[in-house]
Amino acid sequence: MSTQSKECRLTVGGCVNSVLAQARLRILIVGNGIAGSTLAALLYQHGETPVVVERGSKDDAGGYALGLYPLGARVLHGLGMYRRYRQISRRMERYVLHESTGDVLKEFPLAEFTDRYGDIRGVDRGLLLALLRSTVPQENVFYNTTVQHIQNNPHGAVVTFSDGSAHEFDLVVGADGMHSEVRGMIFSQNEFAYKATGWGGWGVWRSLEGFDEATYRELWADGWFIGLYPVQNKLAVFLGGNKKELSTTTAAEFVEMLRKKLPAGILHSALQSLEGLDYAYFWDMEDCRATQWFSKRVVLLGDSSTAFLPTAGIGASMAMNSASVLADELSRTDVEYLALALEKYVIRQKERVEMAQKNSRFLAKLMFQNSLSTSVVRNYLVKMYSLQGLLKGIGKIMR
Repeated sequence: MSTQSKECRLTVGGCVNSVLAQARLRILIVGNGIAGSTLAALLYQHGETPVVVERGSKDDAGGYALGLYPLGARVLHGLGMYRRYRQISRRMERYVLHESTGDVLKEFPLAEFTDRYGDIRGVDRGLLLALLRSTVPQENVFYNTTVQHIQNNPHGAVVTFSDGSAHEFDLVVGADGMHSEVRGMIFSQNEFAYKATGWGGWGVWRSLEGFDEATYRELWADGWFIGLYPVQNKLAVFLGGNKKELSTTTAAEFVEMLRKKLPAGILHSALQSLEGLDYAYFWDMEDCRATQWFSKRVVLLGDSSTAFLPTAGIGASMAMNSASVLADELSRTDVEYLALALEKYVIRQKERVEMAQKNSRFLAKLMFQNSLSTSVVRNYLVKMYSLQGLLKGIGKIMR
């Protein structure tokens, strides 16, 4: 057995050395979520050999429901994955908003948006991840692995992995989420900021049987919220509210409280036979924005650079779109001009991403009302909005 083979068996750094032996650009992607797996697939399509490290295990490709806009779906066209994506997703045709009584406040047909830009589709995050990860060779991906240190230099970044081994890369891409450890290693705390809403909630699944598979439904009330999001063969149910009010209750107790509030109807029915209430994960409704997207040989992507509230459902689509822009710039440069490629990536994408985030924050201000009086005013205003008005910023990006 060769020394290199022995080293590969023992350390991540040794394996990376073997994978990158013929690489044009030595690229490390930290995080194998939507942003990281999209970038890896695109780079591999361009003939690059990216290395990916992921904190989770190989089988940990779960998550919740995603709404994918045409902005993200276009990337799947380019990867030759769109046909399979259509098979594992649901086309949405309408968005129905309910008030606290369960009555319909307003129905928004999606045709005015989708006829112009393309389908909005609901998809299970786990199925989408499996699709995106399907083209990159498994020897390029290292699960149960984290980055412990990055020595960021003008001409390369030396990365130390969780097993103690190290390797130098031409570029490190931080795609490790809203609470990015890569970002924390490279940027000071005054170069990124979290924005809290004071709300949070639980996401659970139930059977899709008996529910319209082409309709998103949400109920906006005073201090609480319900969302119904169909994907293939199941229904995602989100139950949220003011964090102070939820801090003393469990998911199961909150569901029981909502059942008592709601009259018989589709929303009440959705609260029956919920799966996984006892171990449902609590989501803190916050976002994050970094003022700088790259430094020397480290660049941020997806939620690491700009994380989204789920209010507009645009986060995954923007992550995929940003990955396509970064892959495009990297495919047209060499190691000598990497800094210029990163500058072009930021110029092309940062303003657009922040515009979409601003739209999500606008919707959060409408949705997250804690008093009855402000909820009444909110409901009155929402009746006057068109879908294009609610998604004005996102519409500009789609053009």
